[in-house]
Amino acid sequence: MQATPVHRPLTLDNAPALAGLFAAVEAADGTDEHYDAEDLAEELGDPRLELTQDSVGVWSHGELIGYAKATGLPDATDVHQVHVEGAVRPDARGQGVGADLVQWQVARAAQLHRERFPDLPGEAHIPIHAPNTAKRDLYESAGFQARRWFFDMRRPLEVEQIPVTAPAGGLRVVPFTAAHDEATRSAHNEAFRDHWGHTPTSADQWRHGTTGARSFRPDMSFLALDGDEVAGYLISHEYDAETAMTGIRECWIARLGTRPPWRGSGVATALLATCLRAGQEQGFHRAGLNVDSANATGALSLYERCGFRTRHTWIGYVRPL
Repeated sequence: MQATPVHRPLTLDNAPALAGLFAAVEAADGTDEHYDAEDLAEELGDPRLELTQDSVGVWSHGELIGYAKATGLPDATDVHQVHVEGAVRPDARGQGVGADLVQWQVARAAQLHRERFPDLPGEAHIPIHAPNTAKRDLYESAGFQARRWFFDMRRPLEVEQIPVTAPAGGLRVVPFTAAHDEATRSAHNEAFRDHWGHTPTSADQWRHGTTGARSFRPDMSFLALDGDEVAGYLISHEYDAETAMTGIRECWIARLGTRPPWRGSGVATALLATCLRAGQEQGFHRAGLNVDSANATGALSLYERCGFRTRHTWIGYVRPL
């Protein structure tokens, strides 16, 4: 007789089991996303999450066969967003596990929205790998609609020497230092203030997921300064699990932005070229980043001019709450 799956909240101790689930999903779905237990323990420790309420794992015969999370953003302007995620191990698909997890995500997202911003419209957001039509169908059947397209882009670094340019107006590009950490967070919130889906990043979240993450590479991160003021920034990460699984050292450009008063001065181009040259010098094989295909600042064309090409497409699905 087949055992009935057990549903219970995730804990930090479940990070190794979650890493095993992610590895099985990656092997089947080919998203180029690799995580180890330490990466996932860090994600489970997100200060915005209350694991006992915001997560669920599905266990069968002592093995994790599915999971889901719902993260309610602590701030909102016109719309309150709840970010949901989930996956089912390939050999457990087609048994209703995914449908149950989507139902849980919608219910928890709605509850988080009611608790935090009941007077605003609410939305559940999830990115789905475009080739995964089965997962897209599953979420569409639960009321999610495709809203935005995002590209994972890569650029090889083991090719021509990359020229470095300077921004205009006397701005200078310098390595990131901790002394500018808070100013960089503020610059990021200003640079992305009008971007689709952006909400301000709090100091706790910035430290946890950006400059305090184990993957953060300060020696591959750079600032464009006007005097001592941060005009633009580039934050890089490197994931040990990615290198271990693929044998490829990848510099992941996690955040790149220019504050509005300095746009049009070549800040982003100079930061990007400086990072790519540093990557070559430090032995990275390639650089990667993710971009909103409808980014109004022309980021996609900038990346294409700098040699990046799309490797994966992700679709941002949204459901009203």
